[in-house]
Amino acid sequence: MDLWKFVFDNEYRQRADIESLRETSKTVRRDRMRQSRALKSQESRIEELENQVGELALLCRSMLTVLRENGSIDPTQFQETLSKIDLEDGVADGKITKDPPSDNQPIIPDLDAW
Repeated sequence: MDLWKFVFDNEYRQRADIESLRETSKTVRRDRMRQSRALKSQESRIEELENQVGELALLCRSMLTVLRENGSIDPTQFQETLSKIDLEDGVADGKITKDPPSDNQPIIPDLDAW
């Protein structure tokens, strides 16, 4: 044991230790609450995105069904066009990968179809 801690071991030092622990505890609780709020915010954003993806999938499926039933679309030609557009970003992954806009390329705002 350190001599100074032994000599100066008194109620003031104990009180300072208690207050220090209380402050540390408050900080930990505050950080946990902040993390909890961030997690809830992320979960609600994920749920919102899942709903949007579901709506878009329903819209696309409905449009393709109507086009196919009306004879307005050739499935083979559609698949070829789909593959061609998929490869425009350089990766055949079944989705469009957005590149960050370059300095010369204008930023086009997203438009809601409905």
